[in-house]
Amino acid sequence: MIGVIQCAGSKRANAGCLRTQDGRKAKFVADPALAPRSDEFVYVHPDGDSGNGTSWREVLSEYNENYKVSPSNNPHGLLPAWELYRPPSRPRTYELLANHFGLDRHYILSAGWGLIRADFLTPNYDITFNSRAKKFNRRSPRAT
Repeated sequence: MIGVIQCAGSKRANAGCLRTQDGRKAKFVADPALAPRSDEFVYVHPDGDSGNGTSWREVLSEYNENYKVSPSNNPHGLLPAWELYRPPSRPRTYELLANHFGLDRHYILSAGWGLIRADFLTPNYDITFNSRAKKFNRRSPRAT
């Protein structure tokens, strides 16, 4: 048996992020053109070019493969998906399900990354878009 749940709206604030080739933090959004200017982040789409001819999705997949080979290889501090969507202020549902099904049989439907295994290292992203209003909405600062 496998378990599949939808990602939570809030995420752990201490989750790491991928970085551009010049070291800036990459923040994943649905439409980077709608994102406000930021000195802290470069807003990017998961399928956008990471700057070296590959998509950010490919960069994240390679990052996860390197981590599987050497579990200490997580320089950006990404969290496994089941931990990313488990803010301490909420019930520990994601952890309970991960323990029940096992990380290899527990999946999360992520708004940014699609269907991913619970142990898939995932960067923090906290922005959604209202497609009807065509405007940028930042998630509330609930995540801790």
